[in-house]
Amino acid sequence: MTSTRKAPPTAWKLAATVLAGGLALSACSPAASGGGDGEAKDANGAVNMVMAPDPVWKWMEDQGIKQEMEEEAGIQILTSSSWDEFGVYAGGHADVVSAASYEVPELEKQTGEKATIFGKFNSDRSILAVPADSTAKDLCDLKGKKIVTHSAVSITIMWGIYAKEFCDLDLRAGGGDFDVIVTDVQNSASLVERGDADAALLLPDFGIPQLSSGKLRPLYDAKSVSQIYGEEFGESPDTTHPQNNVFVARKAWVEKNPEEAAFLIKIWDRGVQEWAQNKEQIVEAYPEDFAAETPEEKKFILDWLDNTYDWFVPTTYLDQAWIDEETKLFELMKETGFVEEDVATPDFTIIEAE
Repeated sequence: MTSTRKAPPTAWKLAATVLAGGLALSACSPAASGGGDGEAKDANGAVNMVMAPDPVWKWMEDQGIKQEMEEEAGIQILTSSSWDEFGVYAGGHADVVSAASYEVPELEKQTGEKATIFGKFNSDRSILAVPADSTAKDLCDLKGKKIVTHSAVSITIMWGIYAKEFCDLDLRAGGGDFDVIVTDVQNSASLVERGDADAALLLPDFGIPQLSSGKLRPLYDAKSVSQIYGEEFGESPDTTHPQNNVFVARKAWVEKNPEEAAFLIKIWDRGVQEWAQNKEQIVEAYPEDFAAETPEEKKFILDWLDNTYDWFVPTTYLDQAWIDEETKLFELMKETGFVEEDVATPDFTIIEAE
């Protein structure tokens, strides 16, 4: 059952969509603007957000867009940059985190507090790549092989779901039918190139030298997790599912601070519009965020974005149709054993402009 409620009138309206089910959770650290008892406090016009280094955010700052929007709204977004967003948020050091939608059940388990997804940003762009001379044609052919990934959760969860669905195999860190090795995101492609691993669950922008030179060969026609999901499990041509970066906060924080939550989604929506209009300039300005150093590497990633897959969403705002499609992922996670049957489907909050 789905219930909808409206928050008090503000410059923006919040319609919270609560999906059925409850989850028994343990005590945890409070949020950045939470009290010692876990109760959310008034944000007072400031949002503490943790995220991985992001070129769109840098562009917004350097172009003066972020400052202009903050001054107009009277709200400030305070960001901390970390590849361990999950840990920073779970430790109570941020109000908002950018995380994969399929990580939210574990995030709630770690924090002991109900969370809500209230915006989207990046789809899952990860691919499966093998050495050029590998005979593997798909994930099933890699049973028993060494597969590197940059996280025990995140993209590994989705490829684990595919291993179960396509091959009836168990892919996870710390056991299963594959030898999964967790390493830094910057090292995944080079480990496969050197022969220290047989395959990589790879973010394409962190494997440009190996992919562009042909030393690594993507399987599944270089399709990303989200493209495969759309083909195999989706009911529409939408390739924004599943999300590798949604905006997540403790539900109590969003309910207590609707204006700050709405402003965060508004400013990031401006960001994806900037990306759509200035993609080439952003790659040129921040090549380090795409692991592109040479003109050839920049050209390669731009070609990938234009002709293979662009993982930035067209809008950060959620609607019910999108939520319904994303929610199906959690049923698939239950079917494949990645979450328990009694774990509640994550909560979503729809933010709408007046």
